Amino acid sequence: SDDNNLMSKDQLKRIPSISDMLAEGDLLSSELDDMWDAVVSNKSDDKIDVDGFVQVYKDIDDLFEDEGEEEEEEVDDATLAAVSAALAAASNADETELAQAFDTLKDGGDGSSNTISFTQLRQWEEITSLVSEGMLGEDEFKSLWESSGDDGDDNMDLERFLKFNNALDDLFVFDEDEEVDEEVDDEISSDMVEEDEEETEEEEEVEVQQQQLPVITETDLPPAVLFSQLANENYLVGEAELKRWGELQDMISEGDLSQEELDVLVGRVEKAPGTDGMYVNEEGFCKLAEAIDDLFEDVDDEAADEPEQQQQDEDFRELKVELLELLEDIDKIGEEEGRLLCGLDCNELEQERVLEVVGELERETYNKVVAASNTGGGAVSKDELLGEWELLYSSSSTMKYNEGLSGLAGGLTRFGGLKQKIIGTKYLSDVEYTEQVVGKLGGKSYEVKITGDWEMKTELSLFTGKPANVMSVTPDNVVYGPRRDKADHWKSLGPMNMLLLSYIDEDLRIMRGNTSTDTLFIWKRC
Repeated sequence: SDDNNLMSKDQLKRIPSISDMLAEGDLLSSELDDMWDAVVSNKSDDKIDVDGFVQVYKDIDDLFEDEGEEEEEEVDDATLAAVSAALAAASNADETELAQAFDTLKDGGDGSSNTISFTQLRQWEEITSLVSEGMLGEDEFKSLWESSGDDGDDNMDLERFLKFNNALDDLFVFDEDEEVDEEVDDEISSDMVEEDEEETEEEEEVEVQQQQLPVITETDLPPAVLFSQLANENYLVGEAELKRWGELQDMISEGDLSQEELDVLVGRVEKAPGTDGMYVNEEGFCKLAEAIDDLFEDVDDEAADEPEQQQQDEDFRELKVELLELLEDIDKIGEEEGRLLCGLDCNELEQERVLEVVGELERETYNKVVAASNTGGGAVSKDELLGEWELLYSSSSTMKYNEGLSGLAGGLTRFGGLKQKIIGTKYLSDVEYTEQVVGKLGGKSYEVKITGDWEMKTELSLFTGKPANVMSVTPDNVVYGPRRDKADHWKSLGPMNMLLLSYIDEDLRIMRGNTSTDTLFIWKRC
């Protein structure tokens, strides 16, 4: 706050409890903005006083109260006094913390020098973290250093250090102009409507063309000849043209070739330039036809080529095996060192290696998320997720902090593993987490069960702009021992409530954080 005991929105967001809720997604920025606008005393200054701060805090607290149990509470004199003291202290808190950081960076940390160098500032944890996360470039850092002092000044005193930090904070001030947001929303909505209309027109044209053009029923035609008979007016072949290939459609209807196998083969073929991955030219079609023919070689030829095919299959799954072995090694090392299960205590180097292997695995064609995207739909069937899964690994900072999902482990107990049961019928979509809490040093072991509802939906990714498969979970109850509590205000469950499906095959599933894609949850089917 300033000398008049007024607080800006940026200062409010930096209060630890509010900052944590925003980071975890328990409190949305739009919700905080609505609370702020309701109490701001002067639109031109855009600041709030003590009463406004108390009201905002009450509004936030009301979000997490059980339905039907909300009660109006008067703020007593002691609370007002505590808030006033907090606001009064906030004006100097930032500078005090920065002064302490400056003292730590000084040569030797013993006060022998009153300045720090460019290299010392670059090694400050705040700077190294921003650079490693890609939020601050080396050129931006150098520019901030130069602009904070005089030309030729190779050292930085405390005054310059504070000036540098003010400029650094300004880099992360977001534009909150509502009029601009509304204009952007209008443009996006308009573009989406136009795209839908164009897609509808294209689908109608394809249907008309399919009705007019004959099915090619001749068999054993050379690929080049077959392509010339199937190709559209642009001399390209897409999904609609393949449906006119009679021999191929017979293979599918008779069960000799599944639609999933065909999608994988089409996904491997290089697409024609400028067609958004929807069409192949003659060269690509000939490769596709050859790949289909290779599936139906004589039995003798298959037996002769069996060793080679086995090697191809081994290479095909090499990345998946590498990932599972890496996670197994992390668990073995963790067991020897007394660390938590599922990688919750793994080091930064291990985390980066897991993230690297997962990134490569997600691009493989046997990933059903990729296969669904190649077909143009992008959506994975919810049936693929049904069943019981065991958590192998998580890099969630919230789970690390809470030593598990429920946050009940700790002290004389520790996290002992997590399973997830996903149930889906025509009328029900239920999810159940079972967390093992294991006793140590005489502590008692028990199970924690978390139940709720789930749904699978397709949304545009904030990072790629492409359709993404999102699993949304609404927790209902937390049951442990004889107790049953409502789960809607358990903050530790937040990371599981909205996750992106990035990889799935018959027995492995990988989810990423909806707002932090480096956060991983790796599950193996039980």
